[in-house]
Amino acid sequence: MIIIYPEILLSVAILSLVLYGLNVPAFKLSIGSLLIMAVMISLPFWRISYPPFYTTSADPDVLFWTGGLLMENSWIIVSKIIIIIGSISILLLSIRGLSSLNPLKTFAGLSEGYIGSPILILIVAFSSLLLVSSINWLSIYLALELQTLTLFILAALKRDSSYSTEAGLKYFVLGALSSGLFLFGCALLYGLTGETSIQGINSILTADVGKVLITISLLFKLSAAPFHMWAPDVYDGSPTTITALLAIVPKVGVFSILIQIGPVTNVVLLCAVFSIIYGALGALNQTKIKRLLAYSGIAHMGFILFGVAIGSFESIQATLIYLIIYVIMGICSFSIILSLKLTKDLIVELSGLSRENPVIALTLALTFLSTAGVPPLAGFLSKWLIFLSGISNGYYLISIIGVISAVVAGVYYVRLVQIIYFQVDSSILIWQRVLKKEGKVDLSSSLLIGVTFFLILFLMACPNFLLQITHNATISLYL
Repeated sequence: MIIIYPEILLSVAILSLVLYGLNVPAFKLSIGSLLIMAVMISLPFWRISYPPFYTTSADPDVLFWTGGLLMENSWIIVSKIIIIIGSISILLLSIRGLSSLNPLKTFAGLSEGYIGSPILILIVAFSSLLLVSSINWLSIYLALELQTLTLFILAALKRDSSYSTEAGLKYFVLGALSSGLFLFGCALLYGLTGETSIQGINSILTADVGKVLITISLLFKLSAAPFHMWAPDVYDGSPTTITALLAIVPKVGVFSILIQIGPVTNVVLLCAVFSIIYGALGALNQTKIKRLLAYSGIAHMGFILFGVAIGSFESIQATLIYLIIYVIMGICSFSIILSLKLTKDLIVELSGLSRENPVIALTLALTFLSTAGVPPLAGFLSKWLIFLSGISNGYYLISIIGVISAVVAGVYYVRLVQIIYFQVDSSILIWQRVLKKEGKVDLSSSLLIGVTFFLILFLMACPNFLLQITHNATISLYL
């Protein structure tokens, strides 16, 4: 029973903050965020102190106490730690990011800029934690819908912005379609097998139309091509803090479920190739930084899906390593972008940054180069392991396509570095930022940037701990 205490503790914290916020409307965002983070920060220590984190065995008590709906093993624990760290980072960013929006009602009668938005972010984290533990289609669907419905609200948070409203509407329509496919797939699987547990269905069926529909639904959530059409508009229209949330936390939970259900290899492999190519080409002509990051995310999902489709032990471990490094680079990138306070989120606004703030400019440039996979940064390690597993399992053509696409993607990342260091800062948007004298980075952003940038620089040189925990996590999938 002790293993599900963190989720119980988190749910109690959410309910308590909702009730306290209703009684005290002036309960400010910063205080609420700090209280929530105090709860969240304690959760990884529960996980790390738990034996399956170091071993590969599962806990049979979880199945008993949850009626066969949830499970706990090393893979799930590592996934949850990633979600918790990502959620803490988003909450740190939201202290200033969301409080800068215009006041509006968002949740339970609370004004935006106070505690409503952090509670919604916390609900996304809570649903993601439940999602990665779920081994039954009933609990998976409930956790997935709780996550998705909360993200609908967050995407349309700026109701005075037509872009945000459009983002929320597009996400809602396509999310409803995705949920319909998921339910239809579950109905087909239950009709054929009479089972609702993943393990029970996998023991009876290896491939089925129901699994194909469920896999397509999950690919929608991952914004993998050709099911990516919502991502650029939703990323661009949502507040930057919510864009960071969309890019990091939900994808970890969906990826974990995709691994556990045993995906349809041909469908996933085809989507991986489409995502790698389209993500690289689609970002070449972008002028807005968040749209560029959306296409970059599509390409990253392609590399992750490539590792999933290969299905070997080495490829699954490489995929988990890729996901961890992707989260680290995403946190660093969005922390810097939020700290810059860009007026229109245009790429051209980065010009002159090397003269205005040389440290931030160097950090952002190296983060972009790591995202492109330039050695000896952490992004190179993740791509190298994926390509290595692909070649060792005979996927030569797709590995070559991936290398070429990575080189093409490097073009727009090098272009960003060129804008940061060599483009003349003649735009009126840049001078507006300079005249406002907003070059100071707040403490929370500085902390996130410093920690994640350290990991980007040194994970390639000292990957032993990362390799060990991902090795144990991957073994637990085969037990």
